[in-house]
Amino acid sequence: MHSSLRRTAVAASLGFLISSGAALAEDAVTFRAAYLPTANYLTTVRTTGILEKELAKVGAKVEFIGPLDPFSAYNTVTSGSADASSTGTGYFVNLSAQKSDWVAFALEKYSGNSQGIVAAPGSGVTALKDLYGKKVGIDGEGATGDYILNLAFKEAGLDVSKVEKVTLDTSSFASAFASGQVAAIASYDQNLANAIATEGAKVLVTADQLPTANWSIHIVSREFAEKHREALKAVYDGLVEEAARAQANPALIPDAYREFGASEGLAKVVAGFDTPKILPLDVTAVADLNRLGAQYVEFGFIEKAPDIADYVVDLSK
Repeated sequence: MHSSLRRTAVAASLGFLISSGAALAEDAVTFRAAYLPTANYLTTVRTTGILEKELAKVGAKVEFIGPLDPFSAYNTVTSGSADASSTGTGYFVNLSAQKSDWVAFALEKYSGNSQGIVAAPGSGVTALKDLYGKKVGIDGEGATGDYILNLAFKEAGLDVSKVEKVTLDTSSFASAFASGQVAAIASYDQNLANAIATEGAKVLVTADQLPTANWSIHIVSREFAEKHREALKAVYDGLVEEAARAQANPALIPDAYREFGASEGLAKVVAGFDTPKILPLDVTAVADLNRLGAQYVEFGFIEKAPDIADYVVDLSK
C-alpha cells in the first residue's frame, strides 16, 4: 500500500477507535443514587471514591443526587431521574405490600439502639405505662417511631391505644419535645439523639431490647436490578467496603452527622450508637423481613404481608 494511503487508513482506524471509545463512555451504565442526609452507607460512601472504583471494574459509573428528604428521593426514583435510594425496612415492607417496582439489594443491619422511646423532661414519665393518656410524637403512621411504640407496648403487655400519637415532621421533633408539647417521642437517629441529649430526658426503651426487624435498607428500581445486575453487584461490594471502613473507624458516622449540621452534643450521642454492617438479602434476611411484615399486619399498618422474596436481589450468590 502507498505510504499516503497507509497513513490515511491508520488515521481512519484511529478515528474510528476514538469515536467508538467516546460512544462506549457515553453509553456506560450509570448508577444514579438519590442519597439522604443521614449517615447510612449510600450517603457516606459518596465522598470516598469506593463506588467509582468498584463500578469502573465493570465499565460503569455513579452519579449522586442529593441530599434529598426521603419523600423527594422516592419521587426522584419513581420519576425515572434516579435508580436507587435508602429507607427503613418498615417502609420497604409497606412499598412491597403495595406491589411497588422497588427491590432491595443491601441490608444495613445494626443492633437497634439508635431507635427508641424517650420521655420529655418535666413530663413525670418514668415508664411506658405512664404514657397512658399522654401524647407521644412519632414520625408517621406505620413508620419507625410508630412501629417501635407498638412493639414496645406489646412486649410490655400494655395497650398502645391508650396513647395519643402525634405525627411530627423532622423539624418539629426537638421543639415539641423540649417545650412539653409531647410527653415522649418514639423515633430514631438524629431525633432520638437530640432527645437523649436533652437535659432531664429519660430513655424508656431502645429497639435493641425488643424483637425488632427494623433496620436500614438500600433499594433500587426493579428495572435497573434486572438489566444491570453486574453493576448492582459492584455497588453492593462497595457498600460492604464502606461498612468495613466504618467498623475500623466508627467516628466517620458522627462526622457525617456533623457534616449535615449536627451539634457536638448530638454527635456525641450518635457516636454511642451501633455501627451497622452491610448484609445480603439472603434467606436469613428474607425471613427477618417476613417477620416484620407479620408484625406490620398485627399492628394494623398493612392488611396483608407481602412475600419479601419477590422484592429482593440476593447479591451474595
